Amino acid sequence: MSAGTTFILSGLLVMIVCWTVSAASRRPAASWNYYHFNGSGFVAGRSPDGVRFLAVRDRMIPVVTGHHDTIEPTPLPVGKGAVAGICYIRNSGGLSATVGAYTPSPGVTVTISPRDGVPLVTQADEAGFFVAVLDAGSYTVSHGAFSSRVALEKGTTVLVPLQTGKRMVN
Repeated sequence: MSAGTTFILSGLLVMIVCWTVSAASRRPAASWNYYHFNGSGFVAGRSPDGVRFLAVRDRMIPVVTGHHDTIEPTPLPVGKGAVAGICYIRNSGGLSATVGAYTPSPGVTVTISPRDGVPLVTQADEAGFFVAVLDAGSYTVSHGAFSSRVALEKGTTVLVPLQTGKRMVN
């Protein structure tokens, strides 16, 4: 190959690398997705009534936050995922159950059990939320007689509303 051809190919390679780096730097940064609990499940968006909610982002540990809090991203460990949720007591039941009729369950113990292995025990915070970082796999998230099964993939977050009781007030 002649020196001129080598020079042209080298210049072309430098231009391609520069273009790729420039395009990657203009890519929008990953953003947080917000979820609030409405009494029956998690709904996209910040809570309308000022209560705390979850900020979720791929490959990051989910954060329980409020409207004016600053979120500091913390990467999930390699090969891990996260389970985040809220523990709550349903305040209504039967045919007239209304959305939003719940009370958070602060401080309750949440057990997260893999199919095979040692369960992880964590505790809900003062707003009833909990977050756990786990290996990818299938788990049962429970408190007493109430439970939910989840499948967790690495780098992702699964949201779990965990009922911890029921008040019959209809």
